[in-house]
Amino acid sequence: MDDGRSASPNPSPFLWLVLALLVCGVFVTLGYKLWPLLYPEVAEVAEINRGCDLRQGACEVVFGTGGSVVLDIRPRGVPPAVPLSLSLEVQGLEVESVEVDFAGVDMYMGFNRIALSERSPRHYEGRGMIPVCVRDRMTWEARVLLLTPRGLLAAPFRFDTVR
Repeated sequence: MDDGRSASPNPSPFLWLVLALLVCGVFVTLGYKLWPLLYPEVAEVAEINRGCDLRQGACEVVFGTGGSVVLDIRPRGVPPAVPLSLSLEVQGLEVESVEVDFAGVDMYMGFNRIALSERSPRHYEGRGMIPVCVRDRMTWEARVLLLTPRGLLAAPFRFDTVR
């Protein structure tokens, strides 16, 4: 028996509105939760050691509040698209974890963060790679992120790569 009403093939506009609000809410929540992982709040950023060339050998950066880190990257020259061995020595700091974030200084090159493993007290190692850039010369910053009891410390190391 047909009562004269037919089912509409399209859901009501109200349901589409509810669905759109739910999707927006999911994206806002994801952004809120992921933001601190991508852009952590840093308690102290050390001065860049401009007198040292990371492509030639290990470089040291000293924090104003005490402590230092020495970063060494092999192979020498820090070639793009080649596996790199990273070695880090920490002095005068109590460190819970260490990561190295490679970022293009003048061009965004994507998220490229490497966690280093503690091999012995105050010595950390890891492997990573930097991507090839369309430019012939690219300036990079290897930012060492040290999680300490007093907060996140950052030690920047700048170097250039050439294709």
